[in-house]
Amino acid sequence: MNLRLEAPGDSPGPDRSLSRLRVLAYTSLGHFVNDGTTLFVPVVAALLTSHQEVDPLDLAFLFLIYYSSSSLLSLWVGRRADRSGRPALLMVGGMLLLGAGLVGFYAALALLSGPLTLAVSLGAGFVTGFGTAFYHPLGGTLLQERFQGAERGKALGINGAMGSTGRALYPVLFFLIGLVIASDASLLVFALFAGGAAGVILVASRQPGGLAPEAAPSGGRSVRSVLTRGVVLLAGVAFLRSVASQGIVAWLPTYLSLHPAGFGAPNLGLEVATIYVAGILGQPVFGVLVGHWDRRGLLAVSSVGTALATLGFLFSGGWEATACLLLIGFFTFSAFPLLMSLTPDYLPAGSSTLANSVVFGLATGGGSALGPTLVGLVAYRGYATLPLGLEVMVGVGLVSAAAVVWLPRPGTKSRMPMFG
Repeated sequence: MNLRLEAPGDSPGPDRSLSRLRVLAYTSLGHFVNDGTTLFVPVVAALLTSHQEVDPLDLAFLFLIYYSSSSLLSLWVGRRADRSGRPALLMVGGMLLLGAGLVGFYAALALLSGPLTLAVSLGAGFVTGFGTAFYHPLGGTLLQERFQGAERGKALGINGAMGSTGRALYPVLFFLIGLVIASDASLLVFALFAGGAAGVILVASRQPGGLAPEAAPSGGRSVRSVLTRGVVLLAGVAFLRSVASQGIVAWLPTYLSLHPAGFGAPNLGLEVATIYVAGILGQPVFGVLVGHWDRRGLLAVSSVGTALATLGFLFSGGWEATACLLLIGFFTFSAFPLLMSLTPDYLPAGSSTLANSVVFGLATGGGSALGPTLVGLVAYRGYATLPLGLEVMVGVGLVSAAAVVWLPRPGTKSRMPMFG
């Protein structure tokens, strides 16, 4: 893929190109670790199901805490980044929180028993969720400010593909490490990965002469100032899309661990990897397409694709079911290049980490909290009703695709604040 490293208006030169390449590299590392680590919440839920006799409502509460903390705290992250102009430094903090959350999950599964296991798991879910609140709005801002036009979509697609690579490789690594040490103990290895990534990002983001701002400080935009008509409607569509997609993806490991055709908990990582691997291709594909096709239409296509692939998986078996898992990953994990390409179109003055937090943090994260919770409520009588919960999410996904028609074309009216 030919990715030009200079954006319009930049003075070309090797220093500028290397600077942009460095930003793309360390944000991609952050995306790899962040999205790979998010795997462990549904996997820990499946392990709790297998070994700790936890019922569906307990798991729904774990998902609610995890996704709610990620969603609500992202607004603080966005405002802090806009005020400081140091999104990379904040990203380091997010990596460290992810590592701390994994240590908490290890303690819950390996060192504790009884009610303490669930209590510590919920606490670890909160810390891990807070850690995931950092990457997407921060990484989006760093790339939005350095790449313009079609180049922005390509950069976001490449970066997003690294997130999908993390989702795909972490389950495989979890399985391979589990062959050497206990599955519970392997969580500590991934905690070290997160700490190492924090160190690399800290070093790579340093400017000559010390820590300079990596993005232009905005002076602290208020939430109201970024709530343009376009941003509000985009956040609504992103919310519905996330309710459906995360409701499906969060429960698929549990469904696979209980399904007769599954491999069971010991090989759960390999099964989950099948879902995520297609995103490695899907994100750069959508990243290229956003520079040439209507981004709103592509957002609808991604939602319909996830819904139909999920139906195909539930009502098929064998290689057809495997193909449907790949399609779920291809369409579901296209949100980053799609939403991060659309958000600046609805802002009057370029990118804003706070606006990214509203769309990808509050809306997408809020949907991620509600979707798995709704599935858990549908399945509260027992895991036999879990397929019904997934079918409900398919319906929500189709509604989110239809809601795209309400998104305005980028322009003056779509960039006007809705609340003064």
